[in-house]
Amino acid sequence: MHEYDLIAEWYAAERSRETGVAEVRALANALPPDSLVLDIGCGNGIPITRTLLESGQCVVGLDSSSAMLQKFQANCPGTRAVLGDIQTCEFAASSFDGAVAWGVMFHFRPDDQVKAIARVADVLKTGAPFLFTSGDTDGFEPKEGTMDGVVFRYYSFSTENYRRILREQGFALVDVHVDSGENTYYLATKC
Repeated sequence: MHEYDLIAEWYAAERSRETGVAEVRALANALPPDSLVLDIGCGNGIPITRTLLESGQCVVGLDSSSAMLQKFQANCPGTRAVLGDIQTCEFAASSFDGAVAWGVMFHFRPDDQVKAIARVADVLKTGAPFLFTSGDTDGFEPKEGTMDGVVFRYYSFSTENYRRILREQGFALVDVHVDSGENTYYLATKC
């Protein structure tokens, strides 16, 4: 997203280094060491990619912001980073042992969220977990918010609609919970 190019410096200074860490650490610890995990919307790599790496996993970061990926390379040296978006990425089918999409799905329009979930299903191995954050009510018209003065748009499905979409794309929804910062987490497993 071009908007993240505009706020890369601010984001690096303002992003909490703990939000999402417990959930990502739990996912990483449930996988065998050296599993290959796709971090969708990896941003600058802190704290999600770094948590995965510290937990003994291998990571490929995917982000559409070149400014964020520059910071990612500095924060997670030697970790593969790919410029692009999940809907059109060219990763091989069944190539990842897990995927995380923290703070990115709700930026996609509803039809692009469905495409993203379908693409994640394609690149994950059977039994692989997919952890993502989004809203929990249907929001097909964009809600606007700002970060550092830059306007962002947010979309969502209800929990039941995410359950349906995940099922249609070959996932089973395993858990939904909200953290103290009101981030809603969805954990699904590829069937």
